[in-house]
Amino acid sequence: MSICTTLGHLQSTVDKISYSIDTHFRLLTQQYDSLSRDLSDFKASTDAVLSSVESWNLKLQKKIKKLDMRATSLERALRATRVSHRLVHEQKVALSNLTHDLHEHRNHAASVKAHQAEVRDGMRSLQSALVKQQIQLNQLEDRMKSLVQPSGLHSRSFSQNPLQGMQHVTKPQPKPSKKGRMQKRLPSPRLSAQTRNHRTEKGLRTRMHGSRQTVFQTESHSQSKEVATEDTELPVRHKIPQLPLPQRAATICNVNSMLLFPSTSTENYATFRKGFTTSLHEISICTWLRVDVGYMGTLLSYATADSDNKLVLYGRNISSAGSVDFVIGDPVYRELPIDNILDNRWHHMCIIWSSIEGQYWQYTDRRITSTGSRFQKGYEIPPGGTLILGQEQDSVGGDFDEAEAFVGRVAGFAIWTRVLSPGEVSWIATGKGLPRGTVITLDDVDQVKGSVKRISCGCLEHCT
Repeated sequence: MSICTTLGHLQSTVDKISYSIDTHFRLLTQQYDSLSRDLSDFKASTDAVLSSVESWNLKLQKKIKKLDMRATSLERALRATRVSHRLVHEQKVALSNLTHDLHEHRNHAASVKAHQAEVRDGMRSLQSALVKQQIQLNQLEDRMKSLVQPSGLHSRSFSQNPLQGMQHVTKPQPKPSKKGRMQKRLPSPRLSAQTRNHRTEKGLRTRMHGSRQTVFQTESHSQSKEVATEDTELPVRHKIPQLPLPQRAATICNVNSMLLFPSTSTENYATFRKGFTTSLHEISICTWLRVDVGYMGTLLSYATADSDNKLVLYGRNISSAGSVDFVIGDPVYRELPIDNILDNRWHHMCIIWSSIEGQYWQYTDRRITSTGSRFQKGYEIPPGGTLILGQEQDSVGGDFDEAEAFVGRVAGFAIWTRVLSPGEVSWIATGKGLPRGTVITLDDVDQVKGSVKRISCGCLEHCT
């Protein structure tokens, strides 16, 4: 009986388990069906999204092709623009050189014109002197004819000494006797003529003292009363001296020399025989500049083995024409305005920097044109580098770029390892001298390369 009971319990238990399994199976089947439906819906939506993505992809590919074509056309246009810019730049350089030559020719023409005016004045004074001498000679001829004709003199030639032919008139007469002395009181026409001739001889000798050579020829009363032409050499005092051409008045005479950078070339630059021997916490750079093109280019470049841009005044022909980059420890820089010096005239510029608070100042023609602070505060410029004028170094002493070349004139260039005061800047710009403590000037230039010319000119007005 116990076994039957146990079997009954087991059967009921199996029935319950079977029922629960059936129930769970039906639930799982329902869940599977719902998941299958959801998956089908998701697949359908995914297929729809993929088809739309494919259509968009095709559209994007078409747009990309169009953009590629536009980029290609823009690149071609940019190349053409660069070529045109290069041609325009070359034309500007040629026009600038032509303007400079024209300015020099005008100055030369003005000096020649002044010299011609002096020559004309001298010729006028000479002509007036000749006219006066001609009048005096005509008066002398008239007096000679009036003296010679009454005394019945025959025609005579006078050369060297115009009184040589009159010696018979001025012969010393024998001493008259006492009776003759009594007769001397009576008027005698012949004696009167002799006395007049003697007086005339003295007057003629006095008047003819300034003439070099004069020829007179008189004819008798029976012949015509013509007078021969005279050949007169000009007195020494009327000769026109060869005067030197006048120079312009000079007031700025503290430049000593000038460097001329004639064109954009990687061969045109200048090197110094010495550099900085100690680290720099302050620096002042002053120079006279005359820029011959529409941009400044790179004026100064200081490079070391660690960095090629330790100290640079950087400009480029495609950069902003009205500014130049003042670089201390690449890539930190400040942009300085220079649009007021791009007029092919001399301008004085000083750029000063101090690591204390990173302050900097830019002076142009004694006026502050830019200033600021927090520019490389606490930084020091290391020694032992290479200093070059006219090019920007991409490696120590080389790797130049033609587009970064300086074109123009540099005079009175000097560097101090301290901060100059505004009074000292004004002192330099007005030509009164150089403050103490210069470490580098144009006198320290070692070599000039390419077409660069070094010209000695003590005064800025004579630096052309």
